[in-house]
Amino acid sequence: MSDTLTKTPTDSESYIAEIVGEESLRGERIGAGKMLHLMDLAAATAAWKHARTPLVTLAFDRIELLNMICHMDYVKYEAYVIKVGKTSICVKVDGFVKSPTEMEILPAHSGVITMVSIDENKKPNPNIPKLVYLSEKDVERKSFVENREKLKAERKKIVSEIAALNDIPIEALKDFYHRKSYVTPKQTELKIQKVFLPKNVNSLGIVFGGETIELMEELALATARQFSGNFQMVTIAMEDVYFLKPLYLNNLVEMISMVTFVGNTTLTVDIIVKTCDSFDLSNSHITNKGTFTILNYDRSGRKKTISTGLNMNESDFESRKLYLQEQKKYKIIKKIDPQS
Repeated sequence: MSDTLTKTPTDSESYIAEIVGEESLRGERIGAGKMLHLMDLAAATAAWKHARTPLVTLAFDRIELLNMICHMDYVKYEAYVIKVGKTSICVKVDGFVKSPTEMEILPAHSGVITMVSIDENKKPNPNIPKLVYLSEKDVERKSFVENREKLKAERKKIVSEIAALNDIPIEALKDFYHRKSYVTPKQTELKIQKVFLPKNVNSLGIVFGGETIELMEELALATARQFSGNFQMVTIAMEDVYFLKPLYLNNLVEMISMVTFVGNTTLTVDIIVKTCDSFDLSNSHITNKGTFTILNYDRSGRKKTISTGLNMNESDFESRKLYLQEQKKYKIIKKIDPQS
């Protein structure tokens, strides 16, 4: 049993800060995977302060990565618990960045990461403190949680409505822009296989969530680059990244990525992670899923139109569902940013 029955968000406040990247690449944009890994570590620190138990990552909610972070920048992640379930702990993580020649630290990005408390038998542990909102600052944080739940409900509604469809006519899958060429979703597929090292796992022998998410982001970016034919691309958002089952040190891991939707200057990549215990992927099971939004830009840093589109005429039903789902989300984003 944890040492107190209730705690506040303020009780769990913590941070992680470091200078990121390599000196030889100073000033160049750093990949989002490293940032996501640090966010996961910050979330774990706050969740541990609340629960005082071992933890594993369950999910990354939608995370916006809109501000550029470069090699040798100072990066700080502040984290605190915002919601507690039976065994789960939701942590808000806010990122800040400061360049080497500046005094002012600026907001970079933020998101919510859900951790699960684990007992000595590697099972979900319900013996964690409840969360109470006492101070004015904590009450404001509760308001954030309520707004977040509304947005999650809207996204869930879109997904459930599309999942219930028995047929999706090609006319419903619109491409809003002129393209120079088209490829099928299947042609965009990219696969990698690997095993993790002892340094990648926690005391329970489970691969750190940050290690997995960093590798997924790298694959999403590689998939986007081969699709667009442009190396100048960067991850700007990710959502619904679920850790369905733990990854262990002795697992052979396969990651499969595919472009699922293309906008004007952005595209989305879906990734599925599979693993097995005996290095026989015919007996594999899915452990992770996630959707990544990638921005295409030119050498001056300006948004660049993507000239390749998806040929949905030859797509399977699952690909059509994913396309329609992202299309509906894209229409919402377009109202906020017409150039996306």
